[in-house]
Amino acid sequence: MLVACLLVGGRPVRAVALPVADPAQLPALCVSTNTDTRATRSAGGIMTVGISFFAGRRRGSDDAHLAAALTAELARQLLSARRVGTSGSRTMQSSPLLVVKIAESGSVADVDLWLTGSVFREDSLVRASVRVIRTRDGAMLWTGTRSRPVLQLPLLSRIIAQEFTSRIGARLSAPPPGNPIERSADAYDLMLRGMYAASGYAPDDLARAIGLFDEAIARDQNSVGAQRLRESAQLRLLAWGGDGSPLESRLVERGLLRRVTERDRDESERLIEEADEETRGGQPGHACELLNAAIDNDARSTPAYALRSLIRARGGDVREAFADAETVTQLGRPLWGDALRAVVLRRAGDTTTARQLVTRLLGQTRQRQGALAFWDARFVALALSEMGEWSAAQSVLQRVDSRDPRIAWLRSDPTLQPPTQSSSPARRGR
Repeated sequence: MLVACLLVGGRPVRAVALPVADPAQLPALCVSTNTDTRATRSAGGIMTVGISFFAGRRRGSDDAHLAAALTAELARQLLSARRVGTSGSRTMQSSPLLVVKIAESGSVADVDLWLTGSVFREDSLVRASVRVIRTRDGAMLWTGTRSRPVLQLPLLSRIIAQEFTSRIGARLSAPPPGNPIERSADAYDLMLRGMYAASGYAPDDLARAIGLFDEAIARDQNSVGAQRLRESAQLRLLAWGGDGSPLESRLVERGLLRRVTERDRDESERLIEEADEETRGGQPGHACELLNAAIDNDARSTPAYALRSLIRARGGDVREAFADAETVTQLGRPLWGDALRAVVLRRAGDTTTARQLVTRLLGQTRQRQGALAFWDARFVALALSEMGEWSAAQSVLQRVDSRDPRIAWLRSDPTLQPPTQSSSPARRGR
């Protein structure tokens, strides 16, 4: 089960949980970072709360973005909740925090209480219906419906969180949301739709998010929030790359590519970059811990699955590596997925199929016009170097835009460097 990373820049974002492997079945190198909550409860008496994403669909409308935003903000509020009066004279500040788990749908395992509901847009209002179930016997502890204007969606989450915690003897320690900054409900709705799309890494989703933020700014040209979110989505698109669309070309020509290392990152992105540095430094064990944490924070963290697949393949965990590569493809990065599958197949001994896949990848990259996105070029080059195609790998890497500040990372990755004269013949032929 996944604990979601809930905010980017202080605003709620989509944090969708995907199925992950049973931690008991994960390889030793990449064991899950999730703890056993039952042991935690028995040791510290911490109440655990599971939240499944609120439903947000109705006839003639799609309110999934509202449901995701409310669920994420509600979980963020509950992460600050502390039990009151559970340890004698101990103050609230020293009492344990609630443990909060979040899931895409259905009930959450190994928790004391399960909270879920539905969200509906009614003109300018958002109406949330909530229910809380005690998991040990299925008893319904609380049901209720609360409404607030769309612009006050964070306040609606706060109200629900307060009512919930008051029923279990807990109290929120996070400050309440301030007054809404946005003035236009329609622009704010477009911003939430954009954040819902931009929470992933697929190029199409990021491009759609930028378009939604453009619409929000057209509705309210003074919206600082929409402008900030648009820039964040633009930098995210350039940071992880797309398919060389005209939109990307325009952003590169504006000089935004130089700023990709200076952008605001969410927690998952920060962990991924730290893990990547550890991988290049020859510390795969610690890198895998960081990647597990990144996935725990954001279950749609495509680069984390990709890097974990690479580490697992190199460690001989072929089945798990292949599963991560499949997840990468499903999350909208088929080129990465194919490159990783080539590495896995090569490590599994199926050199013929791996070479066929690499040949196809090389053909696809040669058909592209202009510069290659950093991560696209990198994964294709990794697959080529795995097959000993060093010259082809270097030719792919040379197509990364010279203005990309991350080119130095490629020079520090030993797996992308041709073997030296001192390398053994066996190694050069791998």
